Amino acid sequence: MDLRGFTLLLLVIATVLLSADGSPPKCCVAVSKHIPRKMIGKVIRYEKQSSSGLCDIDALILYIKTSKKVRKVCAHPKVMRLLNLWMKKNRMFSSKSAAP
Repeated sequence: MDLRGFTLLLLVIATVLLSADGSPPKCCVAVSKHIPRKMIGKVIRYEKQSSSGLCDIDALILYIKTSKKVRKVCAHPKVMRLLNLWMKKNRMFSSKSAAP
């Protein structure tokens, strides 16, 4: 392989390995199957990690607000069901309390 081809290959590999912000992707390497309900109530957002992308496992990345910062927790994808139930219950509670 000539030098030009090798350089092009290195650039392609670097582009694939680096995310949009210029750092390597931060993948969950292990997941927690049990997330306490108290913690579910503090989730401010979540992301789904797919094993078909750059990461090796499927995971649900929960961003949980603590007193000083936002903490990232890697959860099993089945936790999504509990998160959806909590969100549905929370919305129903809000609409009931807002009704005259």
